[in-house]
Amino acid sequence: MIGFELMQRIRSELDRWERPIRWMYLDSQGLVTVGCGTMLPSAAAAKRVSFVHDTNFQVATAAEIEAAWNSLHSGAATQKAAAPNKKFSAKHYEDKTDLRITEASVQALRDGHINADYVELKKIYLQFDSFPDDAKIALFDMIYNVGPGQNKTRQHRASGLRNYAAMNAAINAGKWSLAADRCTRHGIPPQRNRRTAELFRNCAPPQAKPAVSLRVVA
Repeated sequence: MIGFELMQRIRSELDRWERPIRWMYLDSQGLVTVGCGTMLPSAAAAKRVSFVHDTNFQVATAAEIEAAWNSLHSGAATQKAAAPNKKFSAKHYEDKTDLRITEASVQALRDGHINADYVELKKIYLQFDSFPDDAKIALFDMIYNVGPGQNKTRQHRASGLRNYAAMNAAINAGKWSLAADRCTRHGIPPQRNRRTAELFRNCAPPQAKPAVSLRVVA
């Protein structure tokens, strides 16, 4: 169970990195996204989210939402194939439609994402509920960003959070400093990686200082 104080800290941490976008846009992989990084894999998924028209705040119809999603998705392959410095930012898509989600929807989508991630985290780490809070917050940030992924099989290597084999082994052994050294993600701001490592290191027991030997001079 995620307690109130922990939930507040998770929200606060995610809000540092996942700036809420109120319109649909294509992320760097060409995936239709909205809010704090919530993917909308289909028009049906988009229609489950409440949108309003930015011009008059009227509730958007299902047909309007589907049309906006289809229009955006038509550029997915181009966005995914573009070189990193040629990809469109979320700002580029702001005027492609006047559909917007409300602040309440932003919060609801983020919290729904967190609750779904909690279920996955308990599958990946059987002792997750006993972890220090700072470790939980670090892992919530990671899974929100990279997803839970799938287990390694003969056909496919592990993906998402499950792909961090060295980090996960350190976590399960309670070696938080080692986990901090193995948690680096690619494609995110370096300060976000530093923050995750800091949270893991906060969980490590303090290093014992070596005893100082005093010589008595006669």
